Amino acid sequence: MMKRKEHEKGSLEAIPLKKKMVTHHQKQVFCDESKDNGVGSGDKSPGKKLNVLLPCDMEVETLSRLPGKSLMKFLCVSKNWYSLIRSQRFVASYYAAKPSRFVAAFTNSVFGKPERLFIMSGEEEEGTSSLVANLDMTIPSVTLPHGSAKFSSVHGFLACFDLSKFIICNPSTGQVITFHCKATGTSLGYDPVDDQFKALTQVTSIYAHNPSSMVHEVITLGRGGVVSRTQVTSPPHHPLTMGRCINGFIYYAAWAPIFGATPVFVCFDVRHERILSFITTPKDVLLRGAFTLLIEYKGKLAVVVPDCSKFGLSFNRFYLWILEDATKHEWSKQTFELPLSLPFSPAAGERLISQGTNKAGDIVFSPTTLPGRAQPFYVFYFNPDTKNIRRVRIHGVADTEEFWSRYGLTGICRASFSPQHADSIASL
Repeated sequence: MMKRKEHEKGSLEAIPLKKKMVTHHQKQVFCDESKDNGVGSGDKSPGKKLNVLLPCDMEVETLSRLPGKSLMKFLCVSKNWYSLIRSQRFVASYYAAKPSRFVAAFTNSVFGKPERLFIMSGEEEEGTSSLVANLDMTIPSVTLPHGSAKFSSVHGFLACFDLSKFIICNPSTGQVITFHCKATGTSLGYDPVDDQFKALTQVTSIYAHNPSSMVHEVITLGRGGVVSRTQVTSPPHHPLTMGRCINGFIYYAAWAPIFGATPVFVCFDVRHERILSFITTPKDVLLRGAFTLLIEYKGKLAVVVPDCSKFGLSFNRFYLWILEDATKHEWSKQTFELPLSLPFSPAAGERLISQGTNKAGDIVFSPTTLPGRAQPFYVFYFNPDTKNIRRVRIHGVADTEEFWSRYGLTGICRASFSPQHADSIASL
């Protein structure tokens, strides 16, 4: 009887060795056994190779349960494993099988040097009052911009911009891609049909006087960076928000043709690389202008509009506008009363925004900055069905003196929180 080897967490479990013929459903793995390998009284000669029969489906199942960073290390185990882990089918099944996670990101030294982007994530749990975030990666020389939405989560990748620099990263694999854009209003999109990432940026300045049309650049990504850059045109408009990618389309709010004119949502078709339509919308949807909060709600584009009419610095009511039919330009409106007031002050440190919902359908409100040096980081989950709200502490988000000292955090730290992010092992 063979003894099982002890393995570290995240590695493959030992499989009993059996001598039998290898079928086409099985793979043969060779492992070198030393003289003192504990294999009974058989031949213990050095360098002997034993056949470990691993069924293919078991191999796939085992690998799919491992963290993305572990899989990246296993790429060098063998050519077979490299081909399997990098195969389109395995990447797609891995993404589909993983439960949603939350991602918290923040930058230190907003008004000074050195800048650094911290990306943390953790598993979501329904009904809990606390969650734990673990540090996935840091990216040097990056500062999150001032404003509402800081970054977007698109099919396992995170995207943010720093002036004319656009940064895309994958927390599961550690891959980071940085490239130059001709404007700051760049948005990341994903085409689920062709499994292709593309970025959309506006070339024509919003300050151009009465342009007859606007030029946009479409940046196709892959193979470690930019594959191609093409240009498309659209009727003139004045963008207000960053884009949100939903089901292969990028949406962003704008005034058309000039600021203060007709409120619209521009719809860009990622796959066919064209401005599909201008979707007219009630003015109340864009009441907050650049602070308009675009989210995905049950697979549809939606906008969270805080009602700050009473005090101006906080809200205990918000409106949820949902795009029901893009072709007919039809919107629905729901009003929700909160059991407590949430801050929405012009001061960046006193504002809660929503960047989406979790898998359970809760609308999540999160702060735009860290609350202070080594202070607890809280987000609020509001259930539209029960009308209940719960405060959830995210442990690990720069909430200790040790963390601030180790990474040299100072001053105001911009923060962003994405409540529904799926791990991906895809590589650009």
